Amino acid sequence: MFYEHPHDPSISNFEYANFLALSDLISTRNIACEWNTQPGIRGLYSDEEVTLAHHAVTTLQQTNPPLGRMCRVVDTADELQRLGLAVPEAKGAVVTDVAARLWPYKLVTNIWEPVLANPCLNLQTHTPVLSISPSGNGNCNLHTDRGIVETNKVVLATNAYTSHLLPSMADLIVPCRGQMSALLPGEAFSGSSRTRTSYAFIGPKMDDYLIQRPDESSAHLMFGGGRSYGPSLEISDDGEVDENVAKYLRTALPRLLLPGEGQKGEEELKATHEWTGIMGFSRDNLPWVGEVLDHKGVFVVAGYTGHGMPNAWLCGKSVATMVLGDNTDMAVERAVEEGLPRAYLLNEERVNRARKLDTVEAQDEDHMFKAEVIAEA
Repeated sequence: MFYEHPHDPSISNFEYANFLALSDLISTRNIACEWNTQPGIRGLYSDEEVTLAHHAVTTLQQTNPPLGRMCRVVDTADELQRLGLAVPEAKGAVVTDVAARLWPYKLVTNIWEPVLANPCLNLQTHTPVLSISPSGNGNCNLHTDRGIVETNKVVLATNAYTSHLLPSMADLIVPCRGQMSALLPGEAFSGSSRTRTSYAFIGPKMDDYLIQRPDESSAHLMFGGGRSYGPSLEISDDGEVDENVAKYLRTALPRLLLPGEGQKGEEELKATHEWTGIMGFSRDNLPWVGEVLDHKGVFVVAGYTGHGMPNAWLCGKSVATMVLGDNTDMAVERAVEEGLPRAYLLNEERVNRARKLDTVEAQDEDHMFKAEVIAEA
């Protein structure tokens, strides 16, 4: 979504750099994770969203012409139908030439496998850190149910769960439960009628997304969202599937997308799997990367607001640069020189600025529900 922050070219450049870095990594290491580059279509379902998109894309084309040329707004019925979007429900769309899909878990496990062969690495997957405290000698004590680990530097890549260990960040990164489904494509989205792009669907009560797996891997429609149909914000338990949300996910696509030519749509698709996951919503909608205020040696890389795929990889590299530096301030500047947006840095100025914004809860209410009132007015 290059146009999401059009006034700060460093953000769109960073997202593009993530795309290139992952593409190169996967290609060089020949990682089997269903990586595929393809265009992205963001369907817009209110006139207000279309107006905002026109303004944002125009601004991006002025502030970052190379990436601005990769985006365009479509708002005629014929064009929307050619993109596969059902009208008149869809009012417009943003088409981005550069997007990709992959299976993140397969990517991560393929990266970890050779690293774990190093005897210096000790990976503890069932030893949760319960709290962090100063050790008294300038280090940190990590309290676990198996004892205390003392270290001079620690990275919290804990996303939605960051405030469990850093209560001071509870208003800056808020947990939000998202729900996913793996849907059988049926006749309407199979073979020559399968989807050819990534999709997002944005509008009143809508913030959904879709990719389709390769034909040789069952061609599941991986469809997530439906947050307005069940509780989501401030929920950190991913052990429950909401049936109202599940019903929406099984029935929405036949209404949102046009079936292939000559194909008949279905009222409800069959889900082979349904599950939830917890996102970390940031108060200013940007990730937090850097050393925590008044917690020397404690670093955070978290708060992706459901947009971690084009951010997390190089955010991780940036925080590693900070941790490995002898001088944290110099290491931070090096990370910025290497491409990390300055807007992502965790510092006192940004914290104070973020706390002048509406709370995450108020912003989500405006985005998900008040937009419905505007659209109906």
